[in-house]
Amino acid sequence: MLKVEYVGPRVEVSNHGVFYRRSKEDKYLYLGAALEILKNIDNDYSQKSSYSRNVDNIDFEEENLHKTLQYYDNAFETSIREEYKKYSDKIEHQIQYIKSMSSLTDMDKQVWIKNIELMKGYKVKRAVNKIYYMHCIQNIVCIIMDKKIKQITVPFNKNFFHVLNTIKGRLITGKPSIDASVIQGYDDNGMMIIRLMLK
Repeated sequence: MLKVEYVGPRVEVSNHGVFYRRSKEDKYLYLGAALEILKNIDNDYSQKSSYSRNVDNIDFEEENLHKTLQYYDNAFETSIREEYKKYSDKIEHQIQYIKSMSSLTDMDKQVWIKNIELMKGYKVKRAVNKIYYMHCIQNIVCIIMDKKIKQITVPFNKNFFHVLNTIKGRLITGKPSIDASVIQGYDDNGMMIIRLMLK
């Protein structure tokens, strides 16, 4: 079982140094909201084809993540490890590619490779968080399609907004493609909410 933990924003590594892209948050921040939606939408929708969540404070527990994903896919840990290995191999391929670049001096190659090696642990941990996050999203999409859910309503906050937009993207680009939109509004109590609407 691979550990999920907050790492930080996306890092870009080159022969010029290491740069953090603050606009690209670690998917760890969104795991709690994704897990919350996943756990709560798998219901009997014969009476109501929507999901609504009123509380916006989410307590994320890693053990809960593993148990929930295990429930939907017994082999998910194997899949996670395979994706982890592919990402680690990708870093090694990048190093080999840099070594073969004739446009760089030996010093530039050494600096770039050293920067990659220094940040490898950071990048791999971020990748693990994203892998777990995308497994949550894929399970949510499967439930939406299986149960023919037409609407998901959650409190307006950055994490739920990000998760709903990721789900929307998966639905739109999936096969079959499903028309979906994320809209902001207010509930009956005047509180801001976000809705994922499916057609």
